Amino acid sequence: MYRWKFMAAENAEEVTGLPLLRVAVTPALARYLNDLNSTLGLQAYLWRIIVKADYGHGDSTKFPKPGDPAPPASAVAQMDIHGPVLDEMLFCRGVNSFLTYIADLMTMIYEKYPKKLDSNKQMTYGFGIEHHMAGDLISALAEKTVIELAHQRFDALAKHFKKDLELVLFQEDIQSTNAALSVDIRNIITHNRGVVNRTFIQRNPRFTGDLGKRIVLSKEEGREMLADLGYCARQLDLRAIKKFGLPTIEPLPKETDASRIPPNGK
Repeated sequence: MYRWKFMAAENAEEVTGLPLLRVAVTPALARYLNDLNSTLGLQAYLWRIIVKADYGHGDSTKFPKPGDPAPPASAVAQMDIHGPVLDEMLFCRGVNSFLTYIADLMTMIYEKYPKKLDSNKQMTYGFGIEHHMAGDLISALAEKTVIELAHQRFDALAKHFKKDLELVLFQEDIQSTNAALSVDIRNIITHNRGVVNRTFIQRNPRFTGDLGKRIVLSKEEGREMLADLGYCARQLDLRAIKKFGLPTIEPLPKETDASRIPPNGK
């Protein structure tokens, strides 16, 4: 098990706390936040089923006392065994959703300012025809760019934003470092069963002694890393709205169910 210290940048220009939850967001960020909300809903639903399976019947006086280990055959004990696999799946989903948000944001910018598209961007004839006919060429190019740059090195994506869009992806180096590590961990889980290889060590030298070992994220570590990505996405969204005048969605009233937002964020 590894321990990372994640820090949120303390920038006087950033909107933080409750005011951050009340600002308008782009449709791209709304979709991202909805996706995160759906994963939280899934976990809550699973735990309701588990608790009901263990405690929804029988004599309540025979239930384990607070602090006692759950019986081996109980659903809670089984969840402790299989929980890490679920945690890895949800972590990868969270990182994927963050990268998709980046692609969605780029699409919004390119659709409003087509001249910012890289005129030297290479594509196959088939790729261009297919997506032109589907009406999603710009979004396809944005997604392709994010995937290619993120797989090279994550800082390549940050450099692309700064050079081509004149938009800072992360305000602080620590945020960029945290995001790069999150993407690298997602890649190693997805493509190598979470086992540290030389490519991972090359990008993260402090793991040199862990070659061949498996990365295991605790619930707290995974949540902290995803929360850091979410915070960075919110701050990036504010900068993009201010710079490019992107369309926004006002936050829902407190009494409104967030799950009722349409999937396309409109």
